[in-house]
Amino acid sequence: MMIDPVLATLAQASTAIVMLLGAVAKWRRPAAFRHALAGYRLLPDALTAPAAFVIAATETLGAAALLFPDTRIFGAIALIALLLVFAAGLAFNIVRGHTDIDCGCSGFAAMQAATQAATQAATQTAMQANAPRGIGWFHVARALLLAALAATAFIEPAARSVVWFDYLTLFFAVLLIVCALLTFDVLLANVPRLSHLRNS
Repeated sequence: MMIDPVLATLAQASTAIVMLLGAVAKWRRPAAFRHALAGYRLLPDALTAPAAFVIAATETLGAAALLFPDTRIFGAIALIALLLVFAAGLAFNIVRGHTDIDCGCSGFAAMQAATQAATQAATQTAMQANAPRGIGWFHVARALLLAALAATAFIEPAARSVVWFDYLTLFFAVLLIVCALLTFDVLLANVPRLSHLRNS
């Protein structure tokens, strides 16, 4: 089985960018990510901070490695393992009914929230902190989708010449996919708030 080199690069670059954005948000707000990780109730308190650091570091290094041919396989292995563990943690909490937690996905939505919180009054910030949160099967699907995109690194690319039009197509396609995934992140982040407003 072979894959077109442009499609392979498209899948891997999109995954790497989304994961890097998530990693940046985790490095910018380490306390918030540690709090989100603790909310999963899967680790002892003493391991939460080290695990948060390992996750952010793996996300950063794996995403960066996925962008380069010589390290692509290692990056894909790291990201797929991380995403599968993340999906399993999400699914475990959903099955046991523990869904009122922050997914810790971070990314664009988290960075946007951080910027807004920094510019608002203390009372408004407190209201944001108490805003409804939640995880669902769409979060699991998102993690599995990213893992599947990263897995294209294991498929041998077809041997064909890449022309200038391919680079143009690749640029706009990556932009479109990343924007779509980030929009999906924002929608997932706001579903609990919308449900809360509808039921209030």
